[in-house]
Formats: sequence, C-alpha cells, structure tokens
Amino acid sequence: MSDLSDMSASEISLAIASRALSVTEVVESTLARVEISEPHLNAFAHIDPDGALRSARSVQRRLDAGEDVGLLAGVPTVMKDLYNTYPGWPATFGGALLKGTFVASDRSLYPQRMEAAGAIMVGATNSPALGFRGTCDNAVFGATRNPFSLDRNSGGSSGGSAALVAAGVLPIADGTDGGGSIRIPSAWSGTFGFQPTFGRVPMVIRPNAFAATAPFVYEGPITRTVADAALALDALSGRDRRDPFSLRERVAWSAALEGKIAGKRIGFTSDFGIFSVDRRIVAAVESSLRAFEEQGAIIVPLDVELSHPLRELSDLWSRMISAGNLATVTAFGEFGLDMRPQLPEPVTRWMEVAAAAGPASLHADQTMRTAVLDDIEGIFDSVDLIASPTVGALPVLNRADGETVGPSEIEGRAVDPLIGWCLTFLTNFTGHPAASLPGGLIEGLPFGIQLIAPRFEDDLLMSACARFEEAAPWRGMYRHIEPTLR
Repeated sequence: MSDLSDMSASEISLAIASRALSVTEVVESTLARVEISEPHLNAFAHIDPDGALRSARSVQRRLDAGEDVGLLAGVPTVMKDLYNTYPGWPATFGGALLKGTFVASDRSLYPQRMEAAGAIMVGATNSPALGFRGTCDNAVFGATRNPFSLDRNSGGSSGGSAALVAAGVLPIADGTDGGGSIRIPSAWSGTFGFQPTFGRVPMVIRPNAFAATAPFVYEGPITRTVADAALALDALSGRDRRDPFSLRERVAWSAALEGKIAGKRIGFTSDFGIFSVDRRIVAAVESSLRAFEEQGAIIVPLDVELSHPLRELSDLWSRMISAGNLATVTAFGEFGLDMRPQLPEPVTRWMEVAAAAGPASLHADQTMRTAVLDDIEGIFDSVDLIASPTVGALPVLNRADGETVGPSEIEGRAVDPLIGWCLTFLTNFTGHPAASLPGGLIEGLPFGIQLIAPRFEDDLLMSACARFEEAAPWRGMYRHIEPTLR
C-alpha cells in the first residue's frame, strides 16, 4: 500500500498494462488509503467504494479480453463537488445544499472523459459553498485539512482534491478554477495544478452555455507530477459542441513534456505591483527560479503595476462571479431547493450586489477587465512567460465553524480574505493558461510558484513546468506529510 501511494498515474497505468498490478488491487489499495486518511483530511463530500470496485472489475475484464480501455485504464480519480455530477451521487455544490437533498442523474464532463479513458471514479471532493473563497471550508462538511499540517487549511476551492493528491491517496484529481481554485490549493497543499487556456477543456453548462466567461472558469488536473497532468489533459481536452467556446485544436500534451526552454525569457514579478506577499514566500520563489536558469531560461525582473488597485480588482472578481452564483441559487430555488440557509454571509452579500447591477455597471466591469487583459498582454511584449508567487500567504489555521477564510493582513497591509491574497484571479479575467508548481516548504508548509503563458501556448507552459520539475524535483517533499496519513 505504501508503494502504491508513491506511484504516479503514469506508473500505475504501466504496471496495470504489464500485469504487474490488477485494477482491483489498485482500487482496493486506494480505498484502504481513503479509510486511513479521511478521518484526518476531511477531503470528501461523497465516497462510492462499491461503485469504484464495480468499475475496477469491469475495466479489468475488458483488459483481460484484450480491449484498448484507454490511456488511464485503472487509474483512480475523483471529481470536485462543485457543478460536477455523477449518476446516483449526491451533489451539494460545496455544501450549498445539505447532503442528499439533490441526487444527480447525469454525468458531467470530467467523469465522462476520465471514464472514457479508463479511469475509476472514487468519489467527490470538498469545496467551499459555490466555490466563493480561496479556502476549503463550508457549513455542511467543515474544513479540509492540509496534509502537511492538519490544523491548517488545504486551500480552495479545489481543496479536497489537492489534499488527496498530496497525501498520496490517489494520483489525479479534478480541479475547477474560477479565481485560482486549481492553483491556490496546489500552492498550499504542495501539488502541481494546471489551468489551461480557456476553451482547451470544455465547460458544458446548462441552462446558460455562456456562463463560464464572466469570469473565465476552467477545469484542469491536480497531480503530483507534470507528466500526470499531461496524461489527464490528453483525456480531458478537445472539442465539445455543447460548449460554444471549446477549442478544436488539440495540444500534444505528452510531446510538450520534452520541450526545451533554453533562451526563453521568464519575467518575474513578486506582486504585479499591487499584491501583498509574505516576504518569506518572495525570497523562496526568487531562489526557486534558479531551476529555470539551469534549463537555459533567462530570468527577467519585471517592474510592473497593474492599472487598477488590488481592492478594485478583487471586488470586480466578487461581483462578476456572484452573478453566476445568483443564477445557480435562483434556479435551484425554483425547484424547491433553497441554498441560502447554508451560504456564508459574503456569498449572499455579493449576490445582492450582483442582483442590483445595471447595464452601466456591467459595462464598467468589463472595461476594467479589459484593462487587466491589456496589462498582462503588455508584459508579454517583452517576455515569453511570467513567474510570480501563486499566493501571498502560507496556509491559515482552520476554524471549527465552517468559516475559514484567508488572511486579512499580509506584511502589515489589509487584504480581502476571500480572494485578495491570491495572485491567481488575474487569468480568470484574461483567459491565459497558468500553473502552480510546488516550490518546497517554508517552516514545514508548502508554497507555490505561478507560471503564466500567452493564450493558446499551453505547450510552452507544459514544457516549462516539466523542465522545472526536472531541475528541482519535488516528490521527496511528500515524505513530510503528517505521519497519521501514511
């Protein structure tokens, strides 16, 4: 079991293909680790051990019959309990509904495509209500705990997914990202998170197929290795006609793992001129950039300041995403399912702001968003990639009341505890691909390095991440997770 917890998805799939492991052995081992870790992590919103074992036996029978099951045959995975659905599983949208109130009858895109590639769905992971904060906590399930320090938060909103991957429970987990929710928990939990260009992985949403654009909402993998993220994206990306923004062009994800970055100019900003960042994180990220230099890249210090102050931009994000939250709450209310009693006060307050917005304010918001796009594109006039800290603070202590939020102050400056400490939400305005790389530990706690690429240059981003991992491998970091999780 210990050996399997250290195996990547790539290694598991090879072991299954060579008959060194059976799919059932892999899933049974995964479920055993779930049983050990879940009382400590609180990472799941729903677990389906019987369904996982049935799927494992089915996949094994198909393999035994000589069928090409897919590139993820037998690899266990989980989806996030936020807008994802799976037949017969309860969906709570991050604790916005009481468990069992709503049971899904359809299969959303993540389980559709992962199962089509042979993966085994184990369950759904914890998230904050409607994904509206950079931490993972809610009134229904409580806080997800950080594998490196169980009194601290895993980060959000895909915090259950990141905690499970970091703890070695399974190698690939689903993340969605409306403000950094793949990258934030990856930074705090010590995993690799890849947020692709908008449209690369389809977002199939109904009744409003255009809902994922304000701000851009992405789906992508959370893994321990860059190669596993490429493997997952091979399964997840590609056109879906139900998404009007999905891209037809496919990326050769696995080939990108071999791409070189010698001569590439990587611009480094510690704060984009507006964010407050813990000085320990700044120093650690700056030191980590040497790994890119070892691969032949050129680090270029950036002197940038975005055209709007941080509070204006964090409020812009809160207004924009709350329009979608309001639509979700309204739609479920029409079917007699009231989310409001479970929602934290900031969620309902910002929904009221969104409800009051008129055409002039909506136009002003998109104008401000355009300024952010121009700011980021202006940086790319002189560099090939942008590097920064992923978040401005180390993991916070969990609360017992479902109300864990981020820091309200960093380096003596007040910040919005919902999202203002996250240097991630800029790409949710602009559509650029971004990733969070594990940088190591600061006083035993993980920190992340954010890397942003020009739009549609996902292959360059994947190559740069692979070269960083090659120069500064982080798998040894997982020896430092809490002993009770092993």
